[in-house]
Amino acid sequence: MNSLSRLACTVSLAALATTACSSSDKPSSTAASTSSTSPTPSLARGARVVVRGDATLDGAPVNSKWVGAVVLDHGLVTPCQVTLPPVQDGKYSVGLYDATESAGCGAPGTRVALWIFARNRYVYSSNTAAWPSAGGPVSLDATYSAAKPLGATPAVAQFQGSAFAADGSELSAGTRVEAYVGKTRCGVASVRSTQDFKGYILSVVGPDAIAGCTRGAPIAFRLDGKPATPTDVPNTPPGRDRALDLEVA
Repeated sequence: MNSLSRLACTVSLAALATTACSSSDKPSSTAASTSSTSPTPSLARGARVVVRGDATLDGAPVNSKWVGAVVLDHGLVTPCQVTLPPVQDGKYSVGLYDATESAGCGAPGTRVALWIFARNRYVYSSNTAAWPSAGGPVSLDATYSAAKPLGATPAVAQFQGSAFAADGSELSAGTRVEAYVGKTRCGVASVRSTQDFKGYILSVVGPDAIAGCTRGAPIAFRLDGKPATPTDVPNTPPGRDRALDLEVA
């Protein structure tokens, strides 16, 4: 893939990450148009979940250009929203990938936290909802606090980009993307494919979430279990919106 194609993939992907794809403090201007696009994942679709309800920030109904979602699983944090719809007058509805479409995105025993972009920053919900055993709709009256923007989630380092085989060909949707610090897994996701982008969105947690995920230690990325480059990226949660292409070593 040439540099212009890679750039296009990264820009499109940045519109869909969790902290608006994983976030800088200013979301990509492409996010609004991407949020209304129906995804077409290459994986077989399982029991997706739609989370809906009311949303309040510091006790008042909130408006936000985007609402996204992460799945929390024994310390891991995985961005799982399918699109980035708005919150209007305190009302929202957001769809989430299931585990057959994106690794880390939902199984019994996991929980869902939401995020919005308000007051020029990302704010995560202070409450969560359990992932239902049979998929389907979930009700969550999400509460947010400007004083506690991380809400119920730990700090993460965020990465997004394309994933390539050793011969330079782009890896298919469903390719598992993992981040390890030593022998400890600190992040998990999958390559996604939609009408607007193909790539991965990965959150890597720190030691406050999983003891072995040391801050400042090098991250070992894996693609379907195979070591990937680069190998010199430190784990620095909180860290946001880093574009990073991965390639099987």
